[in-house]
Amino acid sequence: MLTDDQLVRYGRDGFLDVTEPLLSRDEIRLARERVDRLFDRWSSLPRRLKGGDADSPPLIARIFWVTAVDQGIARSQLVRTCREIARSVMGVRKVWCRFDSAIYKYPGAGPVNWHQDIALSMTRMRPRSVHFWIPLNDHALDSGCMAYVPGSHQNGMVEHRLVEGSEGVKKVAAPPDDADVISVPLSVGNFSLHTPLTMHCSDPNSGNDIRKALTLEFSAGAWSAARQLGRPLVNALFVHHPAATKER
Repeated sequence: MLTDDQLVRYGRDGFLDVTEPLLSRDEIRLARERVDRLFDRWSSLPRRLKGGDADSPPLIARIFWVTAVDQGIARSQLVRTCREIARSVMGVRKVWCRFDSAIYKYPGAGPVNWHQDIALSMTRMRPRSVHFWIPLNDHALDSGCMAYVPGSHQNGMVEHRLVEGSEGVKKVAAPPDDADVISVPLSVGNFSLHTPLTMHCSDPNSGNDIRKALTLEFSAGAWSAARQLGRPLVNALFVHHPAATKER
């Protein structure tokens, strides 16, 4: 689904912003409505799915494993399309969604510091994994859109340090002083890809709207397949409202 030129850019830069409407706006709208319903249930979600016990969402709020919580999203054309794109990028026959989440960044939220996803992973994340950033609404420059350092994936994993912030202790890294930084505003239907080794961050949300996004991580290999099989277990153990998984 991507052109040869796009694949070359992705390999060179470690990220790619796709502004062609490869993702259906109707599919994005349906995903946003379903994720909105999950955030409406925030106080009743198990702490393992929201990373804590807070009764209301923090300024940067994340729900983990949305495809386990909501089978409508898991079976959507949106996820199938992303899986096919990941297959073509990695040049393999089968890939599995090893992880996914929904992230809502509320107005007034601060930045997300520079990091590489591979440094934050507690499991075996393969360097060839493909990570999708999918806007569920328009991400303007002032909304805290994603920013990348082109070519940073070519240097391997860099040193990360632990920093205490408003969201607890986080692993962060510092890009080179002379690094180019490219901010990537995106509209509904657009998306970006990056590798686990690509340094990225997001700026504060100084706009008036919640910045809503869905993340999907695809990998090949037995370990990724095992994580895919763990989805029903997540659903059985942590989802308290079966009605939320029904088609609506």
